[in-house]
Amino acid sequence: MKKMSLIGAMLLVGTIGASAQADLVKEAEQGFKSAKDYPSYRKVIDTMTPAFTNEATKSDAKTYFLPGKAGFKVYDNYIIARSLGQEVNPVDMGNALLDGYGYFLKAFEYDSLPDAKGKVKPKYSKDMINEIVGHVNDFDQVAVGFWQAHDFDGAYNAWEALLDIPSNPRYKKSNIKAYPDSTVANIRFNQGLAAWQAQKLDKALQAFDRSIALGHSNPQLYEYAYSVAYQAGDSVNMQRYAEEGLKKFGTEDPRFLQWTVNGYILHKEYDKAAKMLQDAIAADPNNAAYHLSLGVLAESQNNIDEAIKEYTLATKLNDKDAQAFLNLGRALAEKYDALDQATGSNMSQADYNKYAAETLNPILKQSAEAFETSYKINEEMTDALRYLKNIYYRLNDNTNLERVNKLLMQ
Repeated sequence: MKKMSLIGAMLLVGTIGASAQADLVKEAEQGFKSAKDYPSYRKVIDTMTPAFTNEATKSDAKTYFLPGKAGFKVYDNYIIARSLGQEVNPVDMGNALLDGYGYFLKAFEYDSLPDAKGKVKPKYSKDMINEIVGHVNDFDQVAVGFWQAHDFDGAYNAWEALLDIPSNPRYKKSNIKAYPDSTVANIRFNQGLAAWQAQKLDKALQAFDRSIALGHSNPQLYEYAYSVAYQAGDSVNMQRYAEEGLKKFGTEDPRFLQWTVNGYILHKEYDKAAKMLQDAIAADPNNAAYHLSLGVLAESQNNIDEAIKEYTLATKLNDKDAQAFLNLGRALAEKYDALDQATGSNMSQADYNKYAAETLNPILKQSAEAFETSYKINEEMTDALRYLKNIYYRLNDNTNLERVNKLLMQ
């Protein structure tokens, strides 16, 4: 028997491997024909996964065209089912469209490569372009479906595809029109919300900034962007959104001024903060939010009596502001601590007890009253409960201490 050389054996193995991968793609082609829904579609993709990395098939446009075409077909199956009154899974429906689109994008890469003679002869591009252009508006619909199903990554990606298609030169001959800036700005705003919900904070800020750059004029955009920056611990962008919001919308929403002032306080630019607040109060002396901010400014400079004065005024001007009552309670507690520590060790126990009863405890009770009001207005103000626990312990008020402990354990 004639012996086969080692090189010949290796070539044979390579040929068999390539043939097996080609067969795998053919089997997948048949499998996609019977795939009616997203789970069965994904099963076929799982069987052909090796073809995406095999040297013989990974650079063949057909390897990606087939799952792309099948994805659009499965999506269309869902559309038909829904039109017949059947219940469909919006996430499966949306994923079929997104997967199909994603595989088409990969197929475009290889369908535009030159052949052995250096000529580019696209085999699948026309079909793919027609399929994508014919479904362009569907990406917005599936984005909404993703959102309603709380699949916020899916919503973000669907809106990204919706924006990419009209702006891509590949589809220019299809006479697909680019969206006006106002529409793009709204979609970017929605993307920002989706990314925020998905806790992709960098993507959220990027989407919000794109919306702002396109002229989106909505106070909520700046409020949400500020909140995302706050959550990300990004003080630079917090200040930027606050100042831009204040410049754009003025004191229509006092939070922009408050946030701007808070930024100045954070960076110890106290003079800027004071000037801005003084001007604002001169124009609107009964604005509780401005007096609240003035209290924060005073407290940050350790001027506790002034802070108490401004917080008290803020609570009188708006007796539904839980934050104002919380700040008032905290400032009163700080005053109590300062006076208590100032007593020194030379005071006799009898004198201290008299001083505590006449001076310290009334302040502490005022503080407790403010914290109780804060929590009553807004039960999310659990910081008020933690302060109250310490206060009632100091006052030896076991009844209220037990009540507060129960609330903290809920």
